[in-house]
Formats: sequence, structure tokens, C-alpha cells
Amino acid sequence: MSASAALALVLMGAFFTLFSYDLEDTLFARLVATAADGRSAALETTAYEGHANLPPWLGNALPIDTPRGEYEVFTQGHGHFHVAVRPDAAAGATRYVVLDATALTSTSRHLRRTSGLLLASALLALLGAAGLSLVVARRLSRPLEQLVGRVQSGTPPQADNLEVTEVRALAEALRVRDARIHDLLERERAFNRDASHELRTPLAVAQGAVEILELDPPADAETFGRLRQAVHHMGLLTEGILWLARPGNADESCELVGISREMAALSMRHDAHREVAFVIEAKQEVLVPLPGSVARVMLGNLIKNALAYTPRGRIVVHVSPEAWSISDTGVGFGQAEPGTTGLGIGLSLVERLAHRFHWDVSISAVEPHGTQVRLTPRGARFSKSSVPTPASQT
Repeated sequence: MSASAALALVLMGAFFTLFSYDLEDTLFARLVATAADGRSAALETTAYEGHANLPPWLGNALPIDTPRGEYEVFTQGHGHFHVAVRPDAAAGATRYVVLDATALTSTSRHLRRTSGLLLASALLALLGAAGLSLVVARRLSRPLEQLVGRVQSGTPPQADNLEVTEVRALAEALRVRDARIHDLLERERAFNRDASHELRTPLAVAQGAVEILELDPPADAETFGRLRQAVHHMGLLTEGILWLARPGNADESCELVGISREMAALSMRHDAHREVAFVIEAKQEVLVPLPGSVARVMLGNLIKNALAYTPRGRIVVHVSPEAWSISDTGVGFGQAEPGTTGLGIGLSLVERLAHRFHWDVSISAVEPHGTQVRLTPRGARFSKSSVPTPASQT
């Protein structure tokens, strides 16, 4: 706004300066034209008959064939003149009526005298523009700050008590958007909750059937192993989706080393034919603020992904007070580059559960080949349990 005020002031000053010069020249031209046409003039003029009678410095500025009209003449060392040229065909000579405007020209002197006033006017205009900008900014910033505070605190924005129309419209748009997002989230939670509950019954039947078959395994051990593995992974996915649909945060805790051993043993039993060794690295038990079922879902899906890309080699689950990680010696999750995420529903479920319980998930490559997934809680370290654990268990 200050720049706009300064530009407007400069343009107005230039306009009035040019207007003053043009008005002054127009008045002088009218005066000499009046004197040349034989009418009375308020100022003294000098008439010359014929071009030869003009003073040399004036004759050099006006060619002999100058047509009828009024002219402004600037001479070197003699001053500023306005000349009316009146050719007389009957007399055969041209009449020149000359007005010496040197002493009458006042625009330049007046501008020099009033330059200080113009500068002061410019400063006052800029100060006024700055003051107006400050008032407008305060009037706009106060409701904007209130709106930002409400959005940051999670309070629904209210447009009724906002004075500025534009800010009120913004608050209403935010309220409508929040309502739409809330509706979409509720629909997603309802679908996840209903789908998970509906899947639990047939899944429980399938798990019961698998447990019965384990008492007397069928002859086709490979097919039965695939069925048992599929039912196991289906249970992990269902449990994870059900946790995503639950509101609020759970206050449960679990021991990561024990769960890591449990899930490793379960995976080894389901995939006994693989040439893969599981290693649990931990110095002692670690207690984390995470439901045990959620920890099983997360680790189970990570082990499933690691097994998918590690036909032989080893998978290491490392538990420390700083982080919980799983690494393999396979080709990696789709040969993922460091920092890439989002392969498959299993890993997507792990990421969403981690976000749900305020954990961070990072994926990085392991040299010479393999992948590591690292889970760390936000803003807190794990708690150490008093139960000692061997440093490494296969």
C-alpha cells in the first residue's frame, strides 16, 4: 500500500508539473496572438515588420518561411520568447509580434521554491498510507490469528463472531471442510469396524479348523502349510483393521522381546520349509506403551514381507530402548530405495497403526543387499524391564 501511495504521488506530481508548463505556454501564446491580431493586450509586446528587421538571434531561431502561428522560442543568452507570426500577402512582408517571457516565466522557479513542500507532502502521504495499512492489517490479522488458534487447537471455527467478511467466509469454508472430512473418517471407521467384525466369525471358524487339522495333519503337508499361513495372515490383517476403527488411544503396554520371540516362532512353524534363520537381538526385555495385539500385527506383517523377499538367509529382529527394527538379507521389499514406503496392504497397515499410536516408520536398504524397517516412538524412549534377556537368540 505504501508503494502504491508513493507511485500515485509521483504520477500526480508529474501530471501537475506538465500541466503548469502547458498552461503557461498556452497563456503566452494567446497574449501574443491577441497583440498580433490588433486587439488590446495586457502585456507589452514588440512588433517587427519583415524577417530582416528581427534581431539576428531571433531571426536565426525563426526561418524566413515560418508559417502563420504562435511559436515558443528559446535563445542562447537572450531569454525565453513567444512569437506570433502573421504573413501579409498584400504588403509582401511578414509581421512578427514578440513577447519577452523571460521575466514572466514562473513555473520552474515556483517548483524550485516549493520542492520542500512537495517532499513534505510526499512524506505525509507515505505516513498516512503506512498508518492506514497498519489499521487494515490489525483489523484483518486479529480475526485471522483467532481463526488460526482455533484450527490449531482443534476447535471448530465459528464464523458468527468474526467481523471481517473475508475471514468469516474463510472460517465457514474451513468448518464445511472439517465436517466433510469428519464424515468421511466416520464412514471409514464404520466400514472398518463392521468389516472386521463380520470377518472375525468366519476367520474364527477357519482358525478352529486349522487347529483341529493340526492334531492329525493331512497328507498334503505343503497345501496345509499354505492354508495355515493364509489364515494366520488373515487374522493379523483383521485385527489391525479393527484397531484402526477403534476411537482413542489404548493405555496398554507390552514386552517387545517376548512378542518378537512369539511371532518368530509362529512364522518358523508356518514356514518351516524355508531356509531362513530368525535372530532376536536384545540385551533385556523392553516395555512399550503399545497393545500387545497391535505389536503382534505390526511385527507379523513385517515378518511376512521380509519372508516374501528372503527365500534363504536370515531375518534379524533387534529390540533396544531406542527402537524396534527388523532387517533381512533378501532382495528387499520390491528392491525399495532408502526412504520409499507403501508396498502392499501389510506394510500400509503397519504404517497406519504406527501413525495411530504415534510411532515413526522408516525403511532403508542394507548393504550388500536386504532391507531394514525401523520403528521408533515419537518423543519418548522405551522402558527397560528388569527381566534379563540373552543378547541373541536364533
